[in-house]
Amino acid sequence: MTKQQLRKISDWFDSFVATFCGETPAEQRNYELKIVHTRQVRALSERLAASLGFTPEERALAAAIAICHDVGRFPQYQRYGTFNDAASTNHATLALQTLKTEGILYPLAAAEQSVLLAAVALHNVFILPPDLDPLVRPFALLIRDADKLDIWRVMIENCNAAPEKRASAVFLELPETGRCSPRALQEVAAGRMPNRELLVTVDDIKLLQLSWAYDLNFVESFRIMTEQGYLETLASLLPDQPGCREAVEVVRTFVQVRLAGAEQGV
Repeated sequence: MTKQQLRKISDWFDSFVATFCGETPAEQRNYELKIVHTRQVRALSERLAASLGFTPEERALAAAIAICHDVGRFPQYQRYGTFNDAASTNHATLALQTLKTEGILYPLAAAEQSVLLAAVALHNVFILPPDLDPLVRPFALLIRDADKLDIWRVMIENCNAAPEKRASAVFLELPETGRCSPRALQEVAAGRMPNRELLVTVDDIKLLQLSWAYDLNFVESFRIMTEQGYLETLASLLPDQPGCREAVEVVRTFVQVRLAGAEQGV
């Protein structure tokens, strides 16, 4: 992908999202959250692509995937008033429909279109398929890492914001009970990401996001996570209940081992 083609996709995104306006300040915050998120994910994708030695053309494609990965969020929120896929529709599928309807990818080579659409489709799946096309895999892994890294920022900022300033859709309309679910805690303590069906409280979302460390793919992603203090900040937002500290310690140890292995070239 050329820089000119990337610029056209970026310009299209700006024009596209400008057509979505909330009727209330609360609704507008949710749209703006996704605009900022997209820009941040693009920046993270560019940093990760550089760390992986991508060519300029590959870096441009990674940036385009970042721009496109959440375009489905805008019609999703407009139609359903939520970012909860389970209560509405899969936003990645809606992104593919949007991109095809808008025709923004037609100037790209067929192979680039295929990689971009596949990476967008896979950016939010629980686990990547084992038989994934090797041409798609590095871009799918990259967008998944960049997405997680910025969602951590979004969650932390909204947890620390005054209630009237929060983007309500971040918490998926789940209740704030001040507790984590025992089954979700068990999954994280066992070194696994809890399935979304196990999430029943706002604190379960925080716990799930903490467990995303298990699914990071690149050393640079762990470095960014550590630089920004995401693990410790998320941990501090969890309730003081039996099992929380133990689950956090499992995640912390996992991250430390991955970083130590990277330093040793393992």
